[in-house]
Amino acid sequence: MDQNWAAEQNIFEVTRKTEKNRHQSDVERLAKTHWLSDYARDIFLTMREQELRRLPMFFLSSQVDDRQKLLHFLQLVARTHKLSRCALHLAVYYLDRFLDYYRVRPDKLFMVSITCLHLAAQIENTDAFIPRFSELNQLVRNVYTLSEYKVVERKLLCFLNFELVRPTTASFVELFACSFITRSEFAAYNEMLDECEREHNIQAFQRYGSFEQMLASLAQQLLRMADYTLNIYSFCNDSPSLLAAACIAAVRQVSGLKRWSQYLIGLTSYTEAHVEPYMDVLTDYFYYQTIQHVCEFSFGQNNPILSSPDSGFEESLTENTQLVVSDEVVTVEVETYNIITVQLQSTSPESTKSLSEIQSHIKRPRFEDNTDSPHPHKRTRFQNEPKNL
Repeated sequence: MDQNWAAEQNIFEVTRKTEKNRHQSDVERLAKTHWLSDYARDIFLTMREQELRRLPMFFLSSQVDDRQKLLHFLQLVARTHKLSRCALHLAVYYLDRFLDYYRVRPDKLFMVSITCLHLAAQIENTDAFIPRFSELNQLVRNVYTLSEYKVVERKLLCFLNFELVRPTTASFVELFACSFITRSEFAAYNEMLDECEREHNIQAFQRYGSFEQMLASLAQQLLRMADYTLNIYSFCNDSPSLLAAACIAAVRQVSGLKRWSQYLIGLTSYTEAHVEPYMDVLTDYFYYQTIQHVCEFSFGQNNPILSSPDSGFEESLTENTQLVVSDEVVTVEVETYNIITVQLQSTSPESTKSLSEIQSHIKRPRFEDNTDSPHPHKRTRFQNEPKNL
C-alpha cells in the first residue's frame, strides 16, 4: 500500500478537498447487422439511457492548454495500432474527466493518455488484438515504466468507479450511418441537380451514380464530422446523441441535402431547433478545415516541421512497433445488406504537425530515476483528495 501511495505521489498533483466541499483489420464495420434488426430501437434507447450516466464536466482543469496536444497524440497512437474510432472517442472521454478532477505532472500526461486509450480499446475494440502497455510505451521511447502504467490504470478504474461502458458521439454516428439518408431524398437530390444544370448551367454539388454510392460518400463525411467534435472543448458536456444528430445535420447541409426532416426526428428523437446551434458550429469548423487544407495543398509547406534525427519519436511510430500508419477503410451496410467499401480521407495535417512539440514533453529528468534523490518531486507528499464533483 505504501509503495502504491509513493508511486501516485510521483505522478499526480492533487489539491486538498475543502471540508464542505496483434494486427487488427483496417476494415471498420459501420452498420452492424444487429443495428438493422428489430432490436435497433432498443439498442438506441439503451444507449440514450447510458449517456445520462456520463460523468459531468466542470471545466476546472488547469491543464486545458495541453488538451489539443494530447488529442493529436491519441489520434496518432490509435491510427498506428489501428484502434477503432469509438475507442478513441471513449479514451478522450476518460481523459477529459480525469484531468477535470486531478492535476497530473506535465511529464506524465502522455502516460495518462496512453492508459486511457488502452482501457477504451478493451471496451470498444471488437478484435481480439489489444496493444499491450509495452507496445504502446514504444511510441514514447519507453520513457515510462510498466509499474507506472499500472498505478495510473488503478487510479483511472477507481475514479470511473469501474463504469467504463459509456456511449460517445462515434457510437451514435455508427448507429445512424446506415440510415440517415433515404432513397426518396436521393431522388430529390438528383432532381435538384438537374434543375440547376438546366436553369443555371452549373453543377452545384457532386453527382452520385447510385444511392449506395451517395450513402457511402456521405457516411465518410459523417465520420469525419464526428471526429471534429473532439476538437471543440465546449462540447464535452453535451449529450453524444445530440452531437451525433448535429453531425448528421451538418453533413447534409454542406452536401446540398435538406438538413432536417420528419424522418430524422423519428430516427434521432431531436428536432431541428435542438441540433441547429451545434450544427452551425460544426459547419463553420468544417469549412475552416477545408479552406486550410486547400491553402496548404496549393502553396505547400515551405517550412515543414521535422523532428531531429536522434529524437526517435517519428521512428518509434513505424520502425520500433513494426506498424505503418495507413489509411482506414470503412465498410457501410445499406438497407439491402450490400456492403460498400470506401476509402477514408487522410487525417487533417493539424493532427501531426505538433510532433516536435510532443517530443519536447515526453522526457523525464534523469534524477527522477534515482530513488535517493532529494528532489522535491520525490519527497513532497500530495494529498490524495479530489476536488468536489
